[in-house]
Formats: sequence, C-alpha cells, structure tokens
Amino acid sequence: MLLSRECRRIVVVALVAASMAAAGAGAATLRAALDDGLVASLTDEVEIFVEGEPLPGEGLLAFSRRLTGGNEAAAAIAAANGGSRHLKAGVRYRVPYELLSPELKLRAIRALFPRDGPRAEGWSHQVPAGGPAHSLWRLAVWFTGGGRAFGAIREANALADDEVPAGASVLVPAELLLPIFRAAQMPLSPAAAPPGAEYAYERDAQGGEYLVYRLKKGEALYSSVVMRFNGSTFAEDVNGLAREIAAASGIRDVTDMPVGQPVKVPFDLLLPEYLPPRHPRRVEYETNRTESAKYSNTVRTSTLEGITVILDAGHGGQDPGAIPGDVWESTYVYDVMLRVKKILETRTAARVMPTTRDGSNGFEVLDRDKLPRSYGHAVLTDPPYAIADTTAGTHLRWYLANSLHKSAVRRGGDPLKTIFLSIHADSLHYSVRGAMTYVPAASLTRGDYGKVGQVYQARREVREGPRVSFSWKERVRSEGLSRQLAGELIAAFRRHGLAVHPDQPIRDRVIRCRRCQPWVPAVVRRNAVPAKLLLEICNLNNREDRRLLQTRTFRQQVAEAIVDGILAYYGESAAPPRLAGS
Repeated sequence: MLLSRECRRIVVVALVAASMAAAGAGAATLRAALDDGLVASLTDEVEIFVEGEPLPGEGLLAFSRRLTGGNEAAAAIAAANGGSRHLKAGVRYRVPYELLSPELKLRAIRALFPRDGPRAEGWSHQVPAGGPAHSLWRLAVWFTGGGRAFGAIREANALADDEVPAGASVLVPAELLLPIFRAAQMPLSPAAAPPGAEYAYERDAQGGEYLVYRLKKGEALYSSVVMRFNGSTFAEDVNGLAREIAAASGIRDVTDMPVGQPVKVPFDLLLPEYLPPRHPRRVEYETNRTESAKYSNTVRTSTLEGITVILDAGHGGQDPGAIPGDVWESTYVYDVMLRVKKILETRTAARVMPTTRDGSNGFEVLDRDKLPRSYGHAVLTDPPYAIADTTAGTHLRWYLANSLHKSAVRRGGDPLKTIFLSIHADSLHYSVRGAMTYVPAASLTRGDYGKVGQVYQARREVREGPRVSFSWKERVRSEGLSRQLAGELIAAFRRHGLAVHPDQPIRDRVIRCRRCQPWVPAVVRRNAVPAKLLLEICNLNNREDRRLLQTRTFRQQVAEAIVDGILAYYGESAAPPRLAGS
C-alpha cells in the first residue's frame, strides 16, 4: 500500500516519538522534518535536539562530523543516547542543539519556529502559542552561544520577567548573535549591490530571501536563470522550477519578458556558490573546494607510459539508456568508447581496460554513421555479466574498476597512474547543448557500502572487495584530482570546437526534483580510483546534438578530444585536432 507524503511523515514522527520515549527522552512538544531526513524536535523541557539515522556504514565519528562538523562531539552524542558508541542502522539518534554545526542550528530554529526571522536590529523569536514559556537563559544559549547574555536580552526588550510567555515575541540584539544568525540577519537589498554586479539579494516583508537577476537581451528563464542558479538540467525539473520562480517574481508569461525583467530566485533553490558570501552553505561549499584544490596530479609521463585508463560506456545490454528520437544512448557512447580505446592503443603506451564489451562485434569500430542497436553488452567481470538488470550492471562496473585499479597499483606502484572515465550522453532540457562532467563531491561519498545477492557474490571482483569506504582525506583528494581531470577534458572539447554545457560543465552532484537530495552517480561514488568522472558528451534531447552523435565524424572528434584531455592531465601537450579516419 502506498502512503501519501503527509501520511509517511506522520508515521515517521510517531515512530521517532516512540523510540525517544523508550530511550527516556522528554516528550516533544514540537517536531519539524528537515529536508535531508533529519528531524528537529523541541521537548517539553524546552530543549532542542536534531535526530537522525546513521547512513549505511556510518559510525559514530562520521555521524558526528555530519551533524556537528567535527569528531569532538562524538562522546557527548553517545552520552545523550544511552552511552553506546556503536550506532545501529534504522535507529534515530539525537544530537543536542549546543553540539550542532552552525548551519544545522539555523535550520533547526527556522524549522521549529517558522515565525522567527532576521530583522534590521537583530533576530526576532516568537514563542509558539499553546506551548511552554521560553526562558531568556535558554534563548541566550540558542542565539548567542551561552546563557550569560540573558540579561542583555531582557534589557533590550525592557522585560520585567526572565521568561517569554507563549505567543509573545522577543528580539535578540544583532551584536549578541552567533555568526550564523548574524549572517542571516545582514541586510539584503538590490540597492546595496556593488556597481556592475550581475545580481543582488533582497528580503521581502515576510522574511523571504531572494537572489534578484535582471534578464539580458536574448535570455530565457529556463537557461539563464533556472539552469544557471539552481543547477537543474532535466526538462521536467527545469520547467517546474521556471513556473515556481515566475510566480515568485510576478511573471505571468515566461515567453514575453522584457529586457531588464527582475527575476527572484528563493535562497533554497540556489546553488551554494550563488548565495551571499557569508551564508553558511556557501562557506561550507567554498571550504570544501579550497581543501580539494590542494590536490593535483603530480605524475608526468611520456606517451602515457605506465598509465592505466579504465574506460566505461554507460548502460548497455537490456538498458539502452536515454532514447530521444529513437537514438539509443548505449549504442553511440559504446562506439565513442571504442574509438578512445583505439586511439590510446595506437598512439600512446597507455594500458586500456574497458569495463564492457558488445559480444556481437568485440572491440571493432564500425565505419558508419548510424549504428545498429545491440542487446549484447556485458560487464567484463569474472565471470562476465550480460547486462539484464540496470542496477546490477551499474554496481558491477565500480566493483570491476576497483579490482582493475588494485591490480594496476600492484604493477605500477602509484595509484595516481590510474584514471576512470564513464562515457554517457545526457537527456537534458532541449535548450542546452554540449558536454558536461560529474566528479565525486567529497561530502556525498561518505559511508561504508557494498552489495549482496547471488549476482554479486558470483563475481570474483566482489568477493575480493565486497565493501568500500573512504576516509575524509581520500574523498577530498579524489574530488580535487577528478576536478583537474574534468577540467582538462572540458578544455580539450573546447579546443576541438565541440559544444560544452554553458553553465558549470564540471559538476560534483546530480540535481533532480525540487525536494530530492543531490547525489553522485554510483559508478564514480563507490569507485576507488583517485581520479574518476562521468562524462556526458552531448545532450540527446537537443536536436543538433542528437544529429551530430549519429555521425562518425563527430564521434571521432569526441574521442580525439577525450584522449587529448587525458594527455594534458599527465602533463603532455595536446595533439592538434585530427580529421575523422586519420
């Protein structure tokens, strides 16, 4: 039986309440679900907690890092949950407010007290009607980081009592606020934007926060606003968000907008890099980027001597991938993979390891434009897996890649001498063209992971490495190296005159639907190769890209560009573009 979202939420809240009661926690007077599966709760003792389940394979230290930003709170979290340091799957654990990361503090407050918000002179807090009074000491702890500021809050509000009754409001002066609340409190106004700025920020009378962008000549809401500032690329998502943003901006007809039309994008729809400089999500994003940028490939080669290139063609077998215009993604990206393999093996000394093979023609490159469909692809595990199930076909690829990488390290000694490249063709909004890449965000590749079942256990690669997990340093290093490889590939595409996605062609997560959590494709998320990425060579939903993909000339140009990008990653000068068939 399928339950509605609201019914599911009620069931989850009931289960959480039962588990908390069993643990001896105070009954909650208020609960609010956060977007990423966490739940903020306010107890009848007026204490705030955030509750969450551990992710697959996530231990106490990793759980602490996710919710508090560091390992130091692990012991306190254990103490708040009965003392056990071993987290169990499916069990919710609570983290006291004082231990939360700054961003989670702000999110919990906003979720539990939706009438709260920044004002020019500070933070306005309204005690929910029908609940217990809030002490000024407690408010000082929440908003200033310690109870000692309660006297200053009382004085600023000319209060005679140390408690704020239900339904009443109180202002926490700006100079007392924690930095996270002070950042949210900063004035936002288009008039305050620096000269020449492309966009500005504003806050409306209801406390809503927006990026404001004025359309330029020839720009559309879909490509110039939604895809740029939100990062969505899939047609259904882009169209839905365009309607939502148009409504927020008072735009009635998205096909008839004048030059200079102001478009308002709510903060919760923005990619972190487009938020105000002190916003916690932007600070976290920039911190992670700075850390990953410290890592770069130090291996230099001559004609890729000693380098192992693992090539993966997306989908295959019973999974054709995207099929706009009856053009099978799996058929054409497999041909591109074969062409890359051939160039590498004939012009360089690289060791090339494909993850799949089409049994009908082996690794032969067909000299034709339109290609025949095939269901014959198999993942080259031991034994091979004829791709009958999409999920199994995907997971067996990273198992195979991890095994190939381990063998390469045993031979060559340096893990940086292996790269992994998964080749795909996207199915995005029809208005955009060109290549884009996905690299693994360090923040989205945490946890311990493995697959069970006969289809997996029958493969040697799974048995020799059934589960994977990566340290924070490994994840950050991999993001940095993968970004560098992606940058070289995108630069090579441009050198060869190939179209590149106009906004952020290098991405570290896939964004789908309004409320879905971003994710990293599994074929790179669980992949142990330090430098790995998924490359979308074109957009099949775009008529011109789809036409080009059905020509051998274009596919050869793509293959040449990919090889030149790999050469550049290892410090070799890119070869000049070659004509197809040369």
